[in-house]
Amino acid sequence: MLQITQVAFKRRLIGAIALPIILLLSLSGVSIWQINRLLKAMQWVDHTNQVIARANGLQKLLLDLETGVRGYQITSKPEFLEPYQQANSTINNTFDELGDLVSDNPQQNQRLRQIKAEETGWKNSISQAIARKQRGEAEPLSAIEVRKQHMDVMRNQITDLIATEEQLRYQRNQAVQQTTERVIFTSIILSLAAGGILAFFIRRQISHVSNNYENALKTAQVQTENVQLSAQRLAALHNIDRAILAAESIKSLIRSALTQMRQLVPYEQAFVALFNFEAGTAEIVAGSSTRELQPLEGTKMSVSDFAPEQSLRQNLSYVRDLTNVELYPPVLARLHLAGMRCCLRIPMLVEETLLGELNLAATQTAVFDAQAQDVVVEVAAQLAIAIQQSLLRQQLQNYALELEQRVAERTAQLQETNQELEAFTYTISHDLRAPLRTMQGFAQALQEDYTDKLDSVGQEYIQYITEGAVQMDTLISDLLAYSRLSRSQIQIQKVDLTNVVEEALKQLSKQLQEQLAQVTVAKPLPLVMAHRFTLVQVVTNLLSNAMKFVQPGIHPKVHIYAQEQQNSIKLSIVDNGIGIAPEHQERIFRVFERLHGVEIYPGTGIGLAIVRKGLERMNGRAGVESQLGTGSRFWIALPKALPHSNDTNDASTSHSDN
Repeated sequence: MLQITQVAFKRRLIGAIALPIILLLSLSGVSIWQINRLLKAMQWVDHTNQVIARANGLQKLLLDLETGVRGYQITSKPEFLEPYQQANSTINNTFDELGDLVSDNPQQNQRLRQIKAEETGWKNSISQAIARKQRGEAEPLSAIEVRKQHMDVMRNQITDLIATEEQLRYQRNQAVQQTTERVIFTSIILSLAAGGILAFFIRRQISHVSNNYENALKTAQVQTENVQLSAQRLAALHNIDRAILAAESIKSLIRSALTQMRQLVPYEQAFVALFNFEAGTAEIVAGSSTRELQPLEGTKMSVSDFAPEQSLRQNLSYVRDLTNVELYPPVLARLHLAGMRCCLRIPMLVEETLLGELNLAATQTAVFDAQAQDVVVEVAAQLAIAIQQSLLRQQLQNYALELEQRVAERTAQLQETNQELEAFTYTISHDLRAPLRTMQGFAQALQEDYTDKLDSVGQEYIQYITEGAVQMDTLISDLLAYSRLSRSQIQIQKVDLTNVVEEALKQLSKQLQEQLAQVTVAKPLPLVMAHRFTLVQVVTNLLSNAMKFVQPGIHPKVHIYAQEQQNSIKLSIVDNGIGIAPEHQERIFRVFERLHGVEIYPGTGIGLAIVRKGLERMNGRAGVESQLGTGSRFWIALPKALPHSNDTNDASTSHSDN
């Protein structure tokens, strides 16, 4: 009866909506045809707007080309060529885009080709003008006039092109307006006609549809009952989810889920077994039962006691009556001995990984119907995911504990290493310097008191001893400076590079006078975020190297300037020294790395290592650009001092220095 009522209702319903659908399709077809015409007209308007926009963009690029060249010719500064270079890199793409847009208009396409030809001639002329300017030659007046003619022709052609497109846009806008009026008028007429027909037809059909309403209502009531049953099932499954989420261990979440499941599935005994295929064992983790659970929780069995591994991955195994089965696995034998006659087994899979098995049993036969089996399958899937997450969480906790232990051990090792380093630093600064001072004192006493008793060879030996002691003392001082730089606390604050360079030059004033060095500074230099004392030491080392590594007989020339970058300031020190081969430019920043012997260029080989370490402590960088025989440009980059930045910032933790 229900099926007959539904068929009759569907027939009436189809009859009630058949004519409206036909009318609506007809109306939609006419409307779509008219709207397509309107859209095509609007697309042409949009096409014209794109042409005008690209033409205006081309006009601006030509203005940038002319402006950049004019600024360069007036000032001779390369930075004024930036507008020209930027426009030159994009103008060809603009020509191509505009050419694609006007390809349907022969007249406009011809104009664009003329503009392109004039632009090519102008660009050839301007390349020659730039080359003359770079050579310092004056440009002929005739060349300027030719360039002006090219530019005037391009401007006129672009103006004519835009004017033509403006006229086309006006015409196409008129077409859009007319098409819109037609669409509105036609839509109103068709809607009124369709509405009248529909009103008459629907009035006829309503009386027929109402006769079938009572039958449809009964059908809805039956469906509502089914929905209520499904809602109860979903509520029970939701309670199982909440119980799983609230559990803290695998055992508690299994017990909670199985207890909640008893509201939907009439089992008398249920348990979960987890498999370890590497060891070939299975363990009864937890269960729920109305009597004593068999097998007991914690019981370990062989995986083969449940079933062969291939059959374990089957969707489910349902035995309606154990008494009718001759051969079954040992685990089912235990259930049978405990008085169970019906058994349902569900594999617990997570992404094709078999974790274990959910077993349900009852003393009655054929207890688990299709609906109960669906519920058990869903619960098994939920339990498998929850158990997998719990195992992963436990594994992660074990990894975290192991990592914490390793960190603690590593921290203890680092503390021990720091203590040894501090003791080593103390030894260098106190114990090693004392013998050096003794050597220096006795060598000086020999020079002063026994000069007349020593021949030239003896005096030369004493001089070697004195110089070696001084070299060793300098090396120890540099090592201590490098060590303190790595461990001491520094405060980052705003520092004026001009004052830093002046302080460094003041410290090197004696060396500047002795070597007749010429140092030029492009003042004023900007502000940076740095540690003043460390930055002075860095600049002093770079300036000292710039004056030291020059060819014999050549006076050092050093130029210092700064460049502002996006977030940093780059300070460059350019010299006329001997230069550095590219393969050695990274090596020289390491400790004790020297490219020349001490007898040629004195030093300890630590100066540039101090430079790099100091800049790392100040969040900066250092590098060099050089070729053999052409001098070097050493540069350092430091964070820019922003107008509203904090004045100070701790860059490291403090360490005691000996």
